[in-house]
Amino acid sequence: MLYAVTVHQDAAGVAGAVATAGSLPAYRLVRTPPPPVRPPVLDADQRRVVDHAGGPLLVLAGPGTGKTTTIVEAVARRVHDGLDPEAILVLTFSRRAAQELRERITRRLRAAVGAPLAWTFHAWCYALLRLRRPADPLGVPPRLLSGPEQDAKLRDLLAGTREVGRPRWPAALAGCLTTYGFAEEVRAMLARAREVGLDPDALARLARNAGRQDWAAMATFYADYLDALDNVGAIDYPELVQRAALIAEGDGVGAELRRSYQAVFVDEYQDTDPAQERLLRAVAGNGADLVVVGDPDQSIYGFRGAEVRGLLEFPARFPHADGRRADVVTLRRCRRLGPVALAVSRDVARRIPATGLPAEYLRAHRDLVAAGPPVVERVEAQTYTTAGAQAEGIADLLRREHLENGTPWDRMAVLVRSAARSMLLLRRMLVAGGVPVEVAGDELPPARDGAVAPLLLALRCVDSSPDELTAQAAHTLLTGPMGGADPTSLRALGRALRAAERAAIAAGAAGAGAYGSGTPAGAAAPAASAELLRQAVVDPDRTLLMVEEHLARPARRLGELLRSARAVRAAGGTAEDVLWVLWSGSDWPARLERASVAGGAAGRAADRDLDAVVALFAAVGRASDRHGPGTGIGPVLDELEQQQIVGDVLAERPARPDVVRLLTGHRSKGLEWDLVVVCGVQDGEWPDLRTRYSLLESERLERPELGGVREPVTRTELLADERRLFYVALTRARRRLVVTAVDSPEDQGMSPSRFFHELTDAERLGVSVTRGRSRPARPLTLPSAVATLRRAAVDPESTPAMRQAASVRLARLAAALDDAGRPLVSAARPGRWWGLVEVTSGEVPVVAADAPIRLSGSSLSALATCPMRWFLEHEAHAQDVSNTEMGFGKVVHALADEVATGRTPPDLDELDVRLDRVWRHLGYEAPWRSEQQRVAARQALARFLVWHTAARGRRLVASEVPFSCDLAVGGRTVRLRGFIDRIELDDAGRVHVVDFKTGRTAPSAADVVRHPQLGTYQLAVRAAAVAPHGQGAGAEPGGAELVHLRLDAGPDPVPDVPGPDAPGAGVPGPGAPAGRRPVRAPKIQRQEALPPDGLTWVDDLLVDAVECIAAERFPPRPGADCPMCAFRRCCPAQDDGRQVIT
Repeated sequence: MLYAVTVHQDAAGVAGAVATAGSLPAYRLVRTPPPPVRPPVLDADQRRVVDHAGGPLLVLAGPGTGKTTTIVEAVARRVHDGLDPEAILVLTFSRRAAQELRERITRRLRAAVGAPLAWTFHAWCYALLRLRRPADPLGVPPRLLSGPEQDAKLRDLLAGTREVGRPRWPAALAGCLTTYGFAEEVRAMLARAREVGLDPDALARLARNAGRQDWAAMATFYADYLDALDNVGAIDYPELVQRAALIAEGDGVGAELRRSYQAVFVDEYQDTDPAQERLLRAVAGNGADLVVVGDPDQSIYGFRGAEVRGLLEFPARFPHADGRRADVVTLRRCRRLGPVALAVSRDVARRIPATGLPAEYLRAHRDLVAAGPPVVERVEAQTYTTAGAQAEGIADLLRREHLENGTPWDRMAVLVRSAARSMLLLRRMLVAGGVPVEVAGDELPPARDGAVAPLLLALRCVDSSPDELTAQAAHTLLTGPMGGADPTSLRALGRALRAAERAAIAAGAAGAGAYGSGTPAGAAAPAASAELLRQAVVDPDRTLLMVEEHLARPARRLGELLRSARAVRAAGGTAEDVLWVLWSGSDWPARLERASVAGGAAGRAADRDLDAVVALFAAVGRASDRHGPGTGIGPVLDELEQQQIVGDVLAERPARPDVVRLLTGHRSKGLEWDLVVVCGVQDGEWPDLRTRYSLLESERLERPELGGVREPVTRTELLADERRLFYVALTRARRRLVVTAVDSPEDQGMSPSRFFHELTDAERLGVSVTRGRSRPARPLTLPSAVATLRRAAVDPESTPAMRQAASVRLARLAAALDDAGRPLVSAARPGRWWGLVEVTSGEVPVVAADAPIRLSGSSLSALATCPMRWFLEHEAHAQDVSNTEMGFGKVVHALADEVATGRTPPDLDELDVRLDRVWRHLGYEAPWRSEQQRVAARQALARFLVWHTAARGRRLVASEVPFSCDLAVGGRTVRLRGFIDRIELDDAGRVHVVDFKTGRTAPSAADVVRHPQLGTYQLAVRAAAVAPHGQGAGAEPGGAELVHLRLDAGPDPVPDVPGPDAPGAGVPGPGAPAGRRPVRAPKIQRQEALPPDGLTWVDDLLVDAVECIAAERFPPRPGADCPMCAFRRCCPAQDDGRQVIT
């Protein structure tokens, strides 16, 4: 509404203003007169409605047929004929629709109206209840419960039923009374009972007749629930309509209402439920002037209790005073859809069942004629290979429509079947594609938005004891926007914490270590990094004492933030107070503000995140108010996390201009845009034919006059409901309609649904079908444009004129600045181009020229396999190492050493006991995973005992033998060092090296011939770095072997099981009980002995390694290990990698 500021002064006022120092002229707001509204040109069908003399009338109005205009003109006609505007009642189903009707009627009448002309059903019922309700002693009107408030009230009452034993629920339901799911079942049952007109007594009678004990208990709870609401002066939405109907049916009230409202109009009548129909019968029955407008093909709110039968049977249910059936008028001229879209929608509508309405009316209703101005319309059906390609394709389609055709953003929309399944991915991809998008505030509950997940997790942590913080929660918070740690810095912090604890263990500060007494030798080690990071957040002052500040900063900052929030909670702060401390206590808000100001895709993402945070604060505030003072954080969080829909708000937020709307098909009802994309018409999603059966079967309740119980919803009825929703989505577009689906080439991938196939079968009607689209090769975005120009500017195949033109445009983009003087397109500046950046050399060499190059057997093997992977793992420490896998190997190796050195007998049961003492310290997150690996560890030790006790013609001389030797290689000193798991001597005095492996795979036989690790060990033996008992310098190698403790040797028979007193007793044999299956010998792979002197292939590997490290060139080397490599995604040698190292 527009206002103008006008100064009204007379001469005396001017004189007074001059005489009085400091006085100002008087200002008065004068409303700008609205522009004159010209009566629209009506077609013959609309004119029949406007000229309707009185009595009940059903108006069948399809999409775009001008039903709202018809209602407005019918109201204007009655006012023009002398009817008082306050004697006209207009009802509709949404606040937005009621507001639009009020504004249009008011402008059309050009006169002030004392009371609202258009109401929602619930608003009018509330007004009637306040007017006719017995006076409250304190004059307090009844308070409407929102959805979340009702849920909270129901849960409280259900919890009380267990204590007082009323009602007596069936034993099968006793365990679920306090669950959220059961509260939702009860809420649905209460709503359905009111919709069909069942009070507690009627529901009790129905339960007795049907033999339903759960319904009988529900009837008792129903009565208690209504009493509880009355005691606090509250009422819920279903009861609101029920009580309004009871009042309207009371003595004299119905007649008075009919005298007050001499004309009643109802829009979207197909969405009425039986209770609302009952109310209308009391207000405008018996042949009164009642005009209802609806479309049976757009009845999509059956899940809320709406029954399309009410519209289809309206002529019989609301007859004239003389008994004649109500009149029917069909609006047949569609002003929204063009001929192609209209033909497609007619093809869909003809598949929708609509029994109850005479065939001639239904035929006339569906045979619409395109009557709008001629437009260039397009109806398209597109399939994509993946869901990601579909989202990116839609983003590109919207941008092209906006940039190439000039369609404003706010005249485009994307519709989905389900917000929970599709909306988050689509919103993220649209924002990334440069499309400004808005999701309706009540489409997704705040807790479902990933942007606020860190705040909710932090709130949950604050509400619990610090010791209850899990390692996963600590990791999530540290790497989230409040902690601000990236994976690399977090790994560095974990290593620093482990080093600090390792030093403490070595110094005896940890007593017997983390494992306590009886720990296998070599197994005492710091806790897992995940556990140490958790401790750093719980107690940063103690845990981070010996860690450098730049590494400790994220954990210290997060720990202090959580501590501050707990202090506010302990001081009596509300959930909203604690949330504010968490939000404002980091630099996250400032970062979002900077990104928002900068604009672009990042700015739009920041705007979206800020909107989500604001919505979360509002939701937390409302939930806190509902629970009342003194409520802790837990109940508020429980309510938010269980919300499936957003709590009611008093007014819908208007749609933002210049943004694309992303919403569900249900919410699109009554709206229209120039371009509409109906996304995700997938098999299993649209139509969604999952059975809607509920535990209490509320969907089976029926009106008493129809028997009270109906048959379960059939698959045919579900399909009809889904087709109506699809029909609504298809009829929202004025100019261009695009329907998309994913058609995966994989056998078990996603595929289009029957609705999509029905659409593609309509190619004869003008539908353009495109199949198998992938991600846009060149999306119409600024980054893509810059990439194309850069490619053209440096492409030697381009003409000089093309390269010059591309360079000029890049220069213009590079010079563009925003209002703050910052570059708008940094990527256009050559200084930011990766290909032009010189290869950098580190200021500090990987290995100083005068320092020895330290190599172990495993590192030499890694360097020979892939230099890039070796550098990232051993020098950059970039791999996210699995501490549990490392711990598995350490424990098995330690126990094998104890058996070899005689400190532990070779008995599996004894080893099992030793294993149990340390297993819990390995830090497996999932119990099932821990149990699985525990079984694998026992089997590995059993294989070891089989191998250990077998005769090999060699004797054991040492276990876990350290070695170190310096070799001159290529002018550099190479220091070989490491541990050899086991050394044995044969009868000839040759040294045999054994290396135990606990991995799940084995190298090929060809690879073992030149296995670098085994070769390194043999070279160390030959170089006298290993001097076993009885041998001098320069022992002769006898070969080496890999013993795979997690792999069986093959189908050989199990060796005889030793007796109870013999070595190896306890190894399960063929007759072992369940859970202790027989094990075979481990898989063994042997490497031939190195020659006693001269250069070998191992020396060649060392030369290559020295040259690679000295040159500091670490190229990727594709091989068999690539599929399992942790760096595959960033490897330039892989198709799915990206260049990050040169």
